[in-house]
Amino acid sequence: MNVAIEMHDSECLAVEVDMSGNGLVLLDAYVHRSEGEPGVAPGEGGVQRIRINVDSMHVNGEVGSLPADIFEGSLTIGTSIQDNMVPFPASYSDTFSLSMMLANDARVVVVSGKRLSIEPEGQFKFVEDFSGMLS
Repeated sequence: MNVAIEMHDSECLAVEVDMSGNGLVLLDAYVHRSEGEPGVAPGEGGVQRIRINVDSMHVNGEVGSLPADIFEGSLTIGTSIQDNMVPFPASYSDTFSLSMMLANDARVVVVSGKRLSIEPEGQFKFVEDFSGMLS
């Protein structure tokens, strides 16, 4: 089964960095699960808590009050851009940036670092069947 976070229907719960520069982004994510391409092929959607662990974390932009809805998001790893749909579980050892437009004020927060891992922290909770995108 292929699984991906749909950033635009997710909620950012926390953005934290410690004194050593390691941190995390915690999401209540809308998740697509499919035998094909998540968010495109038929499958199912649901919500799941996701932890994104970051080494050498830097945060640009105003995080503001959380939780906040994510209106738009993308993950850039090297020259590869995952716009809105971010596969998980995953681990990357390259420089990256995670961009999120948050809340009604459309503030943009960019989290960058040298390595990240994306892991489920809670159980998938089914919300709906997804019939696939029309071509």
